Amino acid sequence: MSDSTQQAADILMAVRQGGPKVAGLGAAAPQTEAGAFAVQAEVLKRLGARIGGWKCAAPPGKPTSAAMLDAGFIRPGPLRWPVPAGGQIGIETEIAFRLGRGFPKRDAPYTLAEIQDGIESAFPAIEMVSSRYLDTSKVTMNEAMADSIAHAGLVLGAAVPGWRGMDLKNLTVKQTCGGTVQVEKVGGNPSGDPFTPLLWLANYLPSVGLALEAGQVVTTGSCTGLLYVDGHQRVTGGFAGFGEAVVELD
Repeated sequence: MSDSTQQAADILMAVRQGGPKVAGLGAAAPQTEAGAFAVQAEVLKRLGARIGGWKCAAPPGKPTSAAMLDAGFIRPGPLRWPVPAGGQIGIETEIAFRLGRGFPKRDAPYTLAEIQDGIESAFPAIEMVSSRYLDTSKVTMNEAMADSIAHAGLVLGAAVPGWRGMDLKNLTVKQTCGGTVQVEKVGGNPSGDPFTPLLWLANYLPSVGLALEAGQVVTTGSCTGLLYVDGHQRVTGGFAGFGEAVVELD
């Protein structure tokens, strides 16, 4: 492991352990996506965690991105989630999939049909977002990926029966906080279709020595955008005919 990977992990862990947020990783910032994943993996190791899944995005004409998810913070809702006193936490409503099989490295790319066949179940989800940086707009994409793209946790609703017969990219999404509707619209996935980033991720990860594995959960991008909210409120995020996830913010 490189010195810069260790240094980047030192910086991010200090924030996770209660230190002040940082402007960036400075000279320790990874220069490649593989380097960003190395930092993610080192942070998970130091947390005593394991990879339970991934977040990913593959928006047309824009950079792709992905981050490892701490298995201990992929949780079924409804549940309570702590928010720092006087602080806020970001929330995003998404569609997530649990994989029934892995997608190891092979010569031929995986097809959409193979990816869809490999999905065990689908869920509405709320991603909890909290960056370790002072201003995420002022860090590079590799720095953002090193910090797991500000991921803090994933709350899952119930698995959805009959999801294979649904038009997932055109569901009506609705997110509320404290009883107030924040977002209600049709569609909204940044990649257009939630299967698009999953297909990209399955074919991309082997190029950096990683792979999707059976049992992992993949969340496919916010359909509501990122909204920061105060604690002591009830948050719901879901889709018409697809159920919802629920979080009580402490």
